[in-house]
Amino acid sequence: MQHYEPHIAVIVDTSSGWGRRIIRGIANYGLKHGPWQLMIDERGIEESMHLKPGWQGDGIISRVTDKRLYKELMASGKPVVNVSGIILEGVDLPCVSTDYNATAQLALQHFTERGFRNVAYCGPEKLAYVQRHCQAFVDCAGERDLNCNVFLSKLRGRKQTWEAERQELLNWLQGLAKPVGILAWGTRRGRDILNVCQEAGIPVPDRVAVLAGDDDDLLCDVCYPPMSGIVTPAEQIGYEAARILDKLLDRGSPPAKPMLLEPLEVHTRLSTDTLAVSDPIVATAIQYIRKHAYQSIQVTDVVATVHLSRRALERRFETIVGHSPAQEIQQTRLRRARKLLRETDMSVADVAAASGYCSAEYMSGIFRKTNGRTPLKYRTWTRAM
Repeated sequence: MQHYEPHIAVIVDTSSGWGRRIIRGIANYGLKHGPWQLMIDERGIEESMHLKPGWQGDGIISRVTDKRLYKELMASGKPVVNVSGIILEGVDLPCVSTDYNATAQLALQHFTERGFRNVAYCGPEKLAYVQRHCQAFVDCAGERDLNCNVFLSKLRGRKQTWEAERQELLNWLQGLAKPVGILAWGTRRGRDILNVCQEAGIPVPDRVAVLAGDDDDLLCDVCYPPMSGIVTPAEQIGYEAARILDKLLDRGSPPAKPMLLEPLEVHTRLSTDTLAVSDPIVATAIQYIRKHAYQSIQVTDVVATVHLSRRALERRFETIVGHSPAQEIQQTRLRRARKLLRETDMSVADVAAASGYCSAEYMSGIFRKTNGRTPLKYRTWTRAM
């Protein structure tokens, strides 16, 4: 008996790294549980999205951006899963998206680990979903007692020229307390900030560190300097959306609430690769930890390096970076472990050894407590298999 291949319409932009990775996650699910036949139109991120007239398929995965598209999809009579973070009144669809609060926490952790106490947010604030992203950042910065500033354009509603936008952005950047870590909504806004900083002679990352809210490998790499980006769980969103759709195709029930997935990591490039630490002893300690954490070092080794009592060093750490030297060691090792699990096929034991842990069991316990998954489940999840 021939196996039926579901025909799935995928309605997301194909011009961004995020959209292409969504499609990759859907395709991975189809390869494992299908095969699935995917109908994909090549679309730019600002182009209007549509379902092809007369399309006869089985289900739809879409970035539902407006009521017009929603009505169009509902008229098809096919099950739909939404992969957009946009909240539309009256739209009730199974949804898989990024957890904005977790994204904000990750961005702020990235900045505070580098000693930043001044942070800022820059995005196209007229968009409701960007406002939610921004508000999560502001709220989390408040919880950490950080000085936070938000870019608010005074040109809204006016016909804008690039020169007017550039000047407004420059005025904002010059008025920020520095050094400052800036989270940009996406790669495009981050590139704008870097370009203005370069033209105005504002040192990046020493005075202004720039982190994009997404990580487009090509566009981030060709910035000057190359721009750090938050690796959103786009493949996982696509994979989970496909899993939910598969269940709906089998007449299963949709999930009771949206599925929000945490970002994977910050891909650190030169735009944030700095230490904004005025205390030379703490700066020396952090540099020592990041160089030697993968060896069997303890806090006592750090203390011996800076010639300061343990208690005095811990007090300085808590004041400057908000956590202890022991936590700095642990965070550095966990970053290495996550990277090796994602990018290599090393055994858990080898990952533990290469990350500075005394045993795989010890690393696994800390890893599960911190990441909510065992190392092997984390590897499987990040690869969307």
